[in-house]
Amino acid sequence: MGFTTGVKLGSIRIEKLFEVNYPVLTKVLQYIREHKLITPGDLVVAGISGGPDSMALLYILLQLRDRLNFKLAAAHLNHGLRPEAADEEKFVCDYCQNMQIPFYSRRLDVQEIAARGKKSLEEAGRDCRYQYFAELAAELGATRIATAHHRDDNAETVLLNLIRGSGIKGLRGIRPVNGIIIRPLLCVDKNEIESYLSENSIKYCIDLSNYSTDYLRNRIRHNLLPLLEQDYNPRIVDGLNQLADIAAAENDAMETETARFGEELIIKQEADEIILDVPGILQLHPAYQRRIIMQTLSTIHGENSWDATDVKLITNLLSKPGSSRRLQLKQGLYVKKVYEQIIFTRKVLKKISFNYKVTVPGQVYIKETGKTFSFQLLEGKDFKPQAGDSYLDYDKIKGQLYLRSRQPGDAFRPRGMQGTKKIKDFFIDLKVPQAQRDQVPLLVAEQKIYAILGLRIAQDAAINKTTSRILLITEIKVGN
Repeated sequence: MGFTTGVKLGSIRIEKLFEVNYPVLTKVLQYIREHKLITPGDLVVAGISGGPDSMALLYILLQLRDRLNFKLAAAHLNHGLRPEAADEEKFVCDYCQNMQIPFYSRRLDVQEIAARGKKSLEEAGRDCRYQYFAELAAELGATRIATAHHRDDNAETVLLNLIRGSGIKGLRGIRPVNGIIIRPLLCVDKNEIESYLSENSIKYCIDLSNYSTDYLRNRIRHNLLPLLEQDYNPRIVDGLNQLADIAAAENDAMETETARFGEELIIKQEADEIILDVPGILQLHPAYQRRIIMQTLSTIHGENSWDATDVKLITNLLSKPGSSRRLQLKQGLYVKKVYEQIIFTRKVLKKISFNYKVTVPGQVYIKETGKTFSFQLLEGKDFKPQAGDSYLDYDKIKGQLYLRSRQPGDAFRPRGMQGTKKIKDFFIDLKVPQAQRDQVPLLVAEQKIYAILGLRIAQDAAINKTTSRILLITEIKVGN
């Protein structure tokens, strides 16, 4: 039932006829145009389960295909969860063959995938569907993936996120466009879809699991929404969709501002690690602080898995003095505050341990840290200190020298101080990040620490006017 706009029958345009006979089709066409969901030449992959909503979507896209000049294909994921799954796959396949729509399918054991990933069946099924659709789209060169979410689905999502304590971002509900994913049916409700199916004699499958109250979304659909509609607001679906649109507009404004702030706060950014400036974050309004954290989490590990609890754990770190213990969040992400920096990382911290014999003169390469140090002897009269180098009275050192990493209980007497100080406390005083402390080489002979390279010389090896031989230790930088 394709149609052409702009052709006249007397004084009545064909589009007017469709407003009377096919209001759903007209609504969807206008919605696609308004939100630029499809452009000429697009290849649209429609995700089709065989249920009423997806079959309506497929038929509508088929009717609009020539009018909007796009190519259409259908994709079905067999979850393997119910005995009827194979019949539903065959039903969609047969329908597409009859309608000459290219059809693609995949079978997965979603139950096993859910158990392995410690996810609910609902979450695992959704993730598997979108992953399959994305992989198929890439394989086919598709520019759009269409799903059959409608206004009732959107209302359910807003309520679901509200119940979970979502922020304004969650109140946006389901958006018309998310990357290459489009939702052309968000302009129509369930009743309109059912009428459309009936009017066009479109067959579909019924998934009885959609009526199970084991899932929170189903309880919202079958219990909460009807209650709200009957006893509180007969137009609750419209109201929740309006809320979603308002929240989306305000969220976009906040996201734009947050992105501007975020660029100024980034100290370091890699694929698996982002470091932000804590004082800069604390100057922002708490709402923007939360946004910065959420954006960082999403950047480093995707959008779908973070909630208010994760954000709260991290915001609590910001105002704590000094450093914090490392938080281990889900998905293998770690967050730690190190003085005036907060680090988001997927890097697994491994304890570094090394111990290298030192020859004077000579060089030592520490493979665990990738650093190289040179050791030279100078005459006292040739002493010209350079920043970053270490200078020791060589004649005060007793025994074979070694470069090693710190050990439990290490202590030394810093130059100019009375008494000894634990290496751990020394690092804390100098605000050396915990992740870097095992990498700092100590110069040791006969269990006595003579220097913490790059940071401090021990009083036991400090040079003075009587020093005749100076041990110069220099880090050899790459390129030198």
